[in-house]
Amino acid sequence: MAHAPRTTMWDRRLPMISGSLSAVAIAWFVLVFVYGPVGPALFGWLLSPVCLAVAAAAGWRTGTDPGVPEPARRFWRQLAIALGVLGASVVSQVVDAVNADLSMTTRVGLVTSVLHAVATAMVVWPMLRLPWGAPTRGQLIASGLDVAILVSGAAIFFWHFAAQLMFDAAHRTTVGAAVILTVSGLVALIAIAKMAVTASATLDARSLRMLRAAFLVGPVAAALTPLLAGKTYLDTSLVIMPIGSFLTVLAAARQAAAGAVSRPPARRRYSMLAYAVAAATNALLIVVLIQGRDGVLPIAVAAVVLTALVITRQLAAMRENEQLLDRLDATIIELALKEQRFRLLVQNTSDVITISRIDGTASYCSPAVERVLGSTPEDVLGTSFFDRVHPEDLDHIQQQLATITAEDGATITYQIRVAHADGTYRMLEITSANLLHEPSVHGIVSNSRDVTETVEAHERLSYEASHDVLTGLANRALFGDRVDAAVRRARAEQPISIVLVDLDDFKTVNDTLGHAVGDDLLVAVSERMLAAVRPTDTVARLGGDEFAILFEGLGGGDVDRVLERIADTLAMPVDIDGHLLTVRASFGVVDGRGGDDPGNMLRQADIAMYEAKERGEGGYQRYRPGSEARGAERHRITEALSAALERQEFLLHYQPVVSLPDGRLTGVEALVRWMHPKRGLLSPADFIPGAEMTGMIVPLGTWVLREACRQAAAWVTELGPEAPGTMAVNVSARQLQNTDFADEVAAALRDSGLEPRRLTIEITESTAIGGGTTHETLRALHAMGVRLSLDDFGTGASTLSLLANCPVDQIKLDRSFAPVPGPDAIAGAVLQLARAMGVEAVAEGVETSAQAEKLVDLGYVRAQGFHFARPMTAELITVGITEPASPLAAQR
Repeated sequence: MAHAPRTTMWDRRLPMISGSLSAVAIAWFVLVFVYGPVGPALFGWLLSPVCLAVAAAAGWRTGTDPGVPEPARRFWRQLAIALGVLGASVVSQVVDAVNADLSMTTRVGLVTSVLHAVATAMVVWPMLRLPWGAPTRGQLIASGLDVAILVSGAAIFFWHFAAQLMFDAAHRTTVGAAVILTVSGLVALIAIAKMAVTASATLDARSLRMLRAAFLVGPVAAALTPLLAGKTYLDTSLVIMPIGSFLTVLAAARQAAAGAVSRPPARRRYSMLAYAVAAATNALLIVVLIQGRDGVLPIAVAAVVLTALVITRQLAAMRENEQLLDRLDATIIELALKEQRFRLLVQNTSDVITISRIDGTASYCSPAVERVLGSTPEDVLGTSFFDRVHPEDLDHIQQQLATITAEDGATITYQIRVAHADGTYRMLEITSANLLHEPSVHGIVSNSRDVTETVEAHERLSYEASHDVLTGLANRALFGDRVDAAVRRARAEQPISIVLVDLDDFKTVNDTLGHAVGDDLLVAVSERMLAAVRPTDTVARLGGDEFAILFEGLGGGDVDRVLERIADTLAMPVDIDGHLLTVRASFGVVDGRGGDDPGNMLRQADIAMYEAKERGEGGYQRYRPGSEARGAERHRITEALSAALERQEFLLHYQPVVSLPDGRLTGVEALVRWMHPKRGLLSPADFIPGAEMTGMIVPLGTWVLREACRQAAAWVTELGPEAPGTMAVNVSARQLQNTDFADEVAAALRDSGLEPRRLTIEITESTAIGGGTTHETLRALHAMGVRLSLDDFGTGASTLSLLANCPVDQIKLDRSFAPVPGPDAIAGAVLQLARAMGVEAVAEGVETSAQAEKLVDLGYVRAQGFHFARPMTAELITVGITEPASPLAAQR
């Protein structure tokens, strides 16, 4: 980006002041040279230090300009200081040259020579510090030869025209001053030549050209020295200083205006100048020979040296050209390979690359278009891309092209549907770049990628994230969003109703007929619900057998009539895989208005649904204030049980299982108790129903299982063969429905070290008919060697099918069937059934000796009940086994 000129009013005055002073100095010099002294010559001599002072001020201003790069600023600061010292040397020269009558001579004292040498060194130093800027060894050699040629040529001319005169005119200057001036002149020539060759890497191009001209004024003006013989009131410095100062001021102003370096186009360096210097030297030699002057030998030697340097420079240039040609050939080959590689990539890439004009007409199309759109590149060339775009996307692509053509080099990515040759549309992701300004392209380059499958997969995932996969209804997340939106957009008086629906006894369908039938039934239920509501209503499946309905602008009796219609249609039998099924549902209803809290409405509908479900007769229940009490009670029970587990307030009691008729202890059944901090020891009847209702039965059951296994293993370690043979643990239906329950049992056995055959898992008949996950869990437990016991046998349903299909090892006769004199047929029948099925029978709830004797008569060999022992702590079980005086030991 180009920098705007930053020169100030003071900056523009400096060149004007310097130019004016320089013009006056040159005019005075010409006038005095032609007509002789006019007025005091001192006036003309004082112009030089004034011009140098202005140049020093301009250089310092540029050296402190923050807009100029630091290397250039450093150069100009050092040059400004050097110009100031040079001005002091000129003032000293004026003092040396002035006579008492204010006339002037070319006398130069030693102090002036030293100051001039110091100033020359200070001017040379920033020039010598300029970097060579030669990236290659050949260019560095060529630059060095250029410097040598320039210095040699300039030196011979300086020696011929100036140095000899200074040495010969001993009356005009001292020998020491002449030596100092000659040496400093040669050093200055070297620095000037180096700056001419290398400074373009640091200084602005036009500023550099002005500086070169300023420093070349000295050697060129030195040729005037012979013309000033006899004119002691004139000196070449009276022209050199003003002109050089003015050019320096212009260079400083240009550098400040340009700011950063602007490099000129690359070109051949100084080869023509080298030839010119050599030719000038040879021409000087010829002139000297013709005129018969003295000093031929130095000029001849310089001519030979310069000719040799020029030849060497040419050889170096030829060598560099050969290397450049070699690199050029390698570059051309590399470019050809890259072009071939690029062509292969374009032709074989899966993306379609096209170049088109603003009107969409294609001027190039890659072969991939055949794979993506079914058309050949020839079919596409010369046709408009807009003709293939889906009509609904035309406005979109027009907007995108308007955006990209507004700026050269702009790039944009968008998606549109484009027609395939088979008549379908493919979704393309297109990245277009505006290269209309590039002569080699002159078009819009587009890279098109087929993302149809990706977009469809994303849409499918988005749909699945907001819809139930089985029924296609809205899921919980989408239903919540729609409730929020309905509440926000509804007016304060507009009714909004939310209904939560739970299918009654749906679990029985899954467990008895399988999940496939259950899924088909859910689909049928969702279809019937959708048919019973308005198209504007939202029906959602929240999970499992729980549904939800959102009614906007409907409430009260209108909602009730819709729910009655839904209940009636669900009650109509539906044929699922040959099974005629009816569905009964419980509805929880909450009526609201626009502006109500959506979360609070959902919570109230959930409370109402639980109330309807607890009635056990289906139908709908509308939320009433105060309904939270039952929910609060469930929450209270959950928190109390969780805290009790955390504080380890639960403990196990063990009821012995004995053999008949001897009453010997063969095993125990673990029964959980709660040592309540306020109510004392609580039996399972006081907290198990609450645990079942809240789901806390799962973590509580896990704790009972692990503690029972630990205690059984401890007895085996402590008592050996006298330890109880089995440990029975009651397991709830919720535990068995957990797919990880078998792994939990395995972990408890592994951590405690208890053998699987010593653990008995007791389940109820209602739990055993759970099917699905329950049956898989029971089979996994049986496979690992754990015994299964069917508790409360005879009180449930499907008893015979259970014995045939469920892998049980034991059945326990329910206490209600414990025999008494007379009605003992059921107890006998159960025993015969157990023997027929090959499982063990245990009678529980034996409370009298008469019951025990009758069981013996019927053939029972295992029993438990208060007649033998009540549930007791682990310590009492240990005492009963180890001490002969205990009741348990006496029965062995």
